[in-house]
Amino acid sequence: MYTNSNQNIPSDDMDKIAEKAMDSGLIMNESIYNNIKIANPRATKHDIILAAEKAKVLDFAWEFPKGLDTLIIPGKPLSVLQQQQIQLAREFLRTLS
Repeated sequence: MYTNSNQNIPSDDMDKIAEKAMDSGLIMNESIYNNIKIANPRATKHDIILAAEKAKVLDFAWEFPKGLDTLIIPGKPLSVLQQQQIQLAREFLRTLS
């Protein structure tokens, strides 16, 4: 079961959500970290940080007070480039698995 700050989501449902997010490039209303982790829920923290670094996500994430733990919320959108970098980090994370 995956947990976010709002709710518990059964693993089967989360797998469907993750697949849709990956296929569409959807950025979830979650932390930057979890938006990358969705590509491989079993990835280690080290792998996620490596993928974020390789995709240059860390270049902008550290500008936020909470870094990779920064929540992506409606009304404070990321730039198109930042969204693409998160999507690229997902791809890198997928190749690490």
